[in-house]
Amino acid sequence: MKRRTADTGQSGPAGDRGAVVLWSLGLLLMLFFAGGLALDLWRVLSRHGTLSGIAYKSAVAGAAQVVESDLYQNRLLLDPDLAEEVARRFAEGQPDWDDSMRLTPEASRSGIVVRITDTIPLTLMRMFTPAGGIPVTVTARASPAEYE
Repeated sequence: MKRRTADTGQSGPAGDRGAVVLWSLGLLLMLFFAGGLALDLWRVLSRHGTLSGIAYKSAVAGAAQVVESDLYQNRLLLDPDLAEEVARRFAEGQPDWDDSMRLTPEASRSGIVVRITDTIPLTLMRMFTPAGGIPVTVTARASPAEYE
């Protein structure tokens, strides 16, 4: 009686040939997909932080534009036109400012609201999102205050 040895290099039934290769390719595709998702998420969160910083700083700059004549009467009131202009100039002067960003300052006598909107282009998630990317909007509010 002759015994066959494992000289063919096969282990298991003949129908399992290449299963490990297919399994590895599937895992590799899932890894690339997860990496692309992480890249897109990082891009959106990073840009949101940048927009938030610009919006907050420009709102504070706008809130510092008080009417000097009202200070003598112990009132802190904004000059709305000047506050909007200063907030816009401050935001556009930031190193991270991009021409794709849209700034909307709205000032009243009591405070200022600054909104910045930008569209973030994506890589992997581009096929699941609207054309051009995801719009991100941040809002910052500030009002003049007396500090001691």
